[in-house]
Amino acid sequence: MAEGFTQRHPTIGVVGPASVETTLQDAQDSLDVAVSIVPAGRDAPGSVEEFDCVVAAVTPESGSADRTDADTAASLTGVSNWVVQNATRDSAPPVVYVAPTEASIAEALEAGVTEYLPWELLAQSPTTVLKRAVTATEVQPTPDYRTIYDNVSEPLTLHDPETGELIHANQRLCELLKYDRAELISMQVGDYTASIDGYDQAAAMEVITSATESGTVGPIEWPLETADGEHVWVEATLTTVTIDDQELVLATATDVTDRRRQRRQFREISTHIDEVVYLARADLSEVLFINEAYADLFDQPVERLYDDPMAVLDAVHPEDREAYRSDLIAMSEHIREEESGPYTFSHRLRVGGETRWVEVRGYPSRGPGGAVDRIVGVIRDVTDTRRREREYEQIFNGVTTAIAVHDPDTGEMVDVNDSYVELFGYDYDTILQQGINDLSVPEEGYTDERARRLITDVGETEEDETVEWRIETAEGDNRLVEANLTVATVGGQRRVLSLMRDITEQKRREREYEQIFNGVNDAIAIFDPETLSFVSVNDSYHELVGCDDLERIRDLGIEGLSETEDGYTAERGKELIQTVARSGEPKTIEWKLAPPDEEQSWIEVTLATAEIGGEQRVLSIQRDITERKRREREFEQIFNGVTDVIGVYDPQTAELLDVNDTMCELLGYDRDTIIDMDPEEVTATALGFDADTIGEVVRDVAKSGDPARDIEWALRTASGDVVWLEVNATLTEIGGEQRVVTIARDVTGRRDREERVQVLNRVLRHNVRNDMDAVLG
Repeated sequence: MAEGFTQRHPTIGVVGPASVETTLQDAQDSLDVAVSIVPAGRDAPGSVEEFDCVVAAVTPESGSADRTDADTAASLTGVSNWVVQNATRDSAPPVVYVAPTEASIAEALEAGVTEYLPWELLAQSPTTVLKRAVTATEVQPTPDYRTIYDNVSEPLTLHDPETGELIHANQRLCELLKYDRAELISMQVGDYTASIDGYDQAAAMEVITSATESGTVGPIEWPLETADGEHVWVEATLTTVTIDDQELVLATATDVTDRRRQRRQFREISTHIDEVVYLARADLSEVLFINEAYADLFDQPVERLYDDPMAVLDAVHPEDREAYRSDLIAMSEHIREEESGPYTFSHRLRVGGETRWVEVRGYPSRGPGGAVDRIVGVIRDVTDTRRREREYEQIFNGVTTAIAVHDPDTGEMVDVNDSYVELFGYDYDTILQQGINDLSVPEEGYTDERARRLITDVGETEEDETVEWRIETAEGDNRLVEANLTVATVGGQRRVLSLMRDITEQKRREREYEQIFNGVNDAIAIFDPETLSFVSVNDSYHELVGCDDLERIRDLGIEGLSETEDGYTAERGKELIQTVARSGEPKTIEWKLAPPDEEQSWIEVTLATAEIGGEQRVLSIQRDITERKRREREFEQIFNGVTDVIGVYDPQTAELLDVNDTMCELLGYDRDTIIDMDPEEVTATALGFDADTIGEVVRDVAKSGDPARDIEWALRTASGDVVWLEVNATLTEIGGEQRVVTIARDVTGRRDREERVQVLNRVLRHNVRNDMDAVLG
């Protein structure tokens, strides 16, 4: 429940930066009381009497050494002087003094300000500051400095400036060290100082007494030990003050135990990494820590940076030096802004005659009160990264593949390469401005929504996706592209790449191939040489096997389409496919088909390798030879059924290729033996016959095309007998090939009869001649 306030409209003046006035005005709507918040003039003290209360504020920004905005920000000295001057005046309204914990508040307390509030409270809860100001307007006794001193939220102590003796401690210090006030005041500073080398009673006295010489000492860090033995670190500022006409030393402290612990962890971690790690004050006035990696990268000892934070510029490339300095200042200003984030910049170093690139990154670090008072950061050598980025850029724009880079979460196009620009015919900026929808053909379903869904799905699953996509170029041409979507890291960011290949011509060729593939009369089946399965078949193949469904053909396989009982098995067929795939040499065979519900048929199969769609395949080109086989069977029956002796010769070489059964029976040899024998072995050379003569006859017939008739020829049988043949030779076509066929009749009997007649005639002539000689005497 909100606190109760008197129902009037107090006017609150503000002395300090304009940002304080704005902050309080933004918070006034959360009050139960209407208030007016206006700036109070610092130069006319009498003018403040019109206010019911004045908030005098010193912020970290207004106390910054490099602050130049004198019109809108009050300096630490100016505001403090105003508070001291006005708080002591009887006619002055209540004064609420807001200042950083490290600011000197001694004089303000001594002057009798109504209340002191730490600046961190203003930053975190401006409503609370307003409530305190409104409460101060109510009629109440003016508290003395002791009341304020005891209610300050930070530990305070008062010391004798000459001996360093502890004279008083406020309630916050008692709570921090877990002592009651009487016990704590009875102790020396060394009694509640932690037992750490360099920190003891003597060192404490030296610090306290030195404050009388310089007026202010600090901030310094000091280790304290609580009543239960726990170590607590504080950051203290010591200032001389006069209270009740007595000069004392006021020590204002801030608990920095957690900061020290974090800093120690920070140091331990930073010593084990190669990158430069640093900790500095937010205004870059002091480097608090930097690891040894700095010396290696910047070629200068870390001590130089501790002495002069701007010594870093000596290692910066001369051409980048001013830009580096400007970025340092910009980073400091950015870090100290409300709700600030990291700040990053890159520049070149020039060390040892070598140029290297570094990336400097700073992050805000908040102190115990919540104010940003430190910068913690990393400096990385990004020379190799920059080189890889240049190489990536060269490759990115050097490849012929069109590439687009997309945000994996939104699908938005963030970059394209030169080939992409060339493909679409627009300039780079126009492509990024138009987006996917204006580069596609949405009326055919190639929409921006569909594209973004594909991209984000790939970004989520990290599984590559390949799609065909229709685009429209700057000239209005529709092109078909194949886009492969894949996840990649580009410039340290996760992206989805779209690698595009124009397949317009390929698709046209595929259509032409499809037309030819399905237009030829020969049946064609395409096999995968690895899986030995059907990839595709043409329309003629569907007709050949009587099946219109490719999946059904795949299910049946070679086994289900062949006459396996005659040896035409799947194993034999697959072995043939593998042989051709390995050797690359075509092979032609005859094969017997037996598809389900279809008659058996004979096919002549030519197997050959081919590349189809970029894949190695084995083509099976099949021709139905059932009718030819039937004719061959009829020819075989006639060839071996006649009583004439038949020989088939190659017209070019006169080589004997085949003989019929009649010749085998006549000579007493089987077919293969006759074909393999030397012609001299079966020619009756003793009777004057030469085997070369028959070769000349064959070549003459082949050359002239005219038949040779009634050639007598003598052969010797396996038993040694001589048989006589009357041979006719003619040129003909068998199985699609030119051949010379000799058709002969066995005339051995006729020859025998003729020889007997000749003998009888000779005997008769001899006898007649003898008889005539006897008669004629």
